[in-house]
Amino acid sequence: MHWIRPLLLTLQLMAFSVLVAAGIGITLAFLISLVPRHRRIGRAVVGYCLISLVACIATPMILHAAAWEATAGKFGWLTFSQTASRTYTGLAGRYGGLVACVWIHGLLGSALVSLATWFGTSRIPAQVIDQSRLDGGPIWTWWRIRLPIAAPWVVTGLLATAILAATEMTVVDLYGVRTLADEFYLFHAVQPSITSIMIVLVLPCVLAIGIIATVAVSRRRRLDVQLLEQNRSAGDAAEPLGMIAHLAASAAVMLATMMFAFPLGGLLVKIGHQITVSADPEPTFSVGWSLRQAIGLLASAPQEFSREYLWTAVLAALTAAVCVPLAWVLASITRQRPRLRRAVDLVSLLLFLIPGPVVGLTVVRFFTLSLPGLQTLYHQTLLPTVVALSVRAVPVAYWILRAGYAGIDRSILDSAKLDLAWIGRVWWIERPLLAKPLAIAAVAAAVMASGDVPATLPVLPPGVVTVGTRLFALLHSGARNQEAALAFWYVCSIIVLAIVCSRRWKRSA
Repeated sequence: MHWIRPLLLTLQLMAFSVLVAAGIGITLAFLISLVPRHRRIGRAVVGYCLISLVACIATPMILHAAAWEATAGKFGWLTFSQTASRTYTGLAGRYGGLVACVWIHGLLGSALVSLATWFGTSRIPAQVIDQSRLDGGPIWTWWRIRLPIAAPWVVTGLLATAILAATEMTVVDLYGVRTLADEFYLFHAVQPSITSIMIVLVLPCVLAIGIIATVAVSRRRRLDVQLLEQNRSAGDAAEPLGMIAHLAASAAVMLATMMFAFPLGGLLVKIGHQITVSADPEPTFSVGWSLRQAIGLLASAPQEFSREYLWTAVLAALTAAVCVPLAWVLASITRQRPRLRRAVDLVSLLLFLIPGPVVGLTVVRFFTLSLPGLQTLYHQTLLPTVVALSVRAVPVAYWILRAGYAGIDRSILDSAKLDLAWIGRVWWIERPLLAKPLAIAAVAAAVMASGDVPATLPVLPPGVVTVGTRLFALLHSGARNQEAALAFWYVCSIIVLAIVCSRRWKRSA
């Protein structure tokens, strides 16, 4: 009975997050489909939305929490106060608790759902889209034909949103929503029992079954870049013009801005946010924004938080250096072994679903065994931290490289067998063909490692602190100017990486 309330809160968070993700994500994908891409302004709108979605997904959850806390939290600039009491009674005054958790998880899920929906509706054969034009226009075709065909991709995005809501604990712990993952982190991480571990893994296992069933039903085909180009051309030929296209572009920009640019702007506003209190003749306060203060804090943040930035970069680089070769080997070995590939797919999915506190606790227990050298490695090296971060980073890199192999013509790889052994093929043939997927996998693994606070907290050695763990500690008392400056530069680096990855992806397509 002790787990009933956390279970109900977890189910609530999952359900509401999925509703928000479906409402915003599917709508944004539909609006993007109405934007005419044969025009320069249309391509700019689509590019802006794509960069916003990629940046939103790449930004760690703790940074999403920091951005929205700086905007609408108890110390946020929308509340017009620097005290814990909210003086603003609008939406910002209701931001907190379950509402805040649902909003953060829902917006991140919206980016996942939007990209999944866009990809699913873009990979439909051009002849199917052309035949559907006989019965209705582009709006009718998208909702009645293309969206139902892409349903497995949409459902996968929604299930991913539910998984994050069920296993992530930094946001719920920040706002005091005691879900199963947070309950385990607070009360059972020190002395876990079999019951506590199994209960916290129930929902992820159920969702894993749902994803496996979805993938099996979808009967995925190989990724064909030429098919995407043909579909894009066919869609562009029948794109709506006039008022509908302008309204769709404006609405798409608004949604993409709300998902990422608005909270980023909230960080910048918070950095220069000033509250002046006057006691004569009656206590009053005035709200303003100081450019000098903003520039000063932004300039001093890299030096003030240099240790956090340095350790975050070191851990991200080490994790990427370990995970990408391992994921590359797995993707290469399983490419022509269907049974082994299905087993690796299942194991990678299950590893990704394990909550961070359970991962960190398992690594701690292993490195504290009474074996020679383990205690030294645990207390004096970053190896336990890299191992904990690799549990989720390896599956991410593996699936990216797996998709990269699916985009290579099979005849090229088969013909290489006549002249080279496996190691030679991997280095001389597959490496040039997978240059961009390898780079994207390295960036994805590094970003995943840099923001995985739940797995990092139990295994960080003394004296090591990252941006995520420092924000997790500071945000419990609210986001202030210094915390906003700390998060701002990190989010800016995520934006740069998102722009680079999106441009690389567009060029490769």
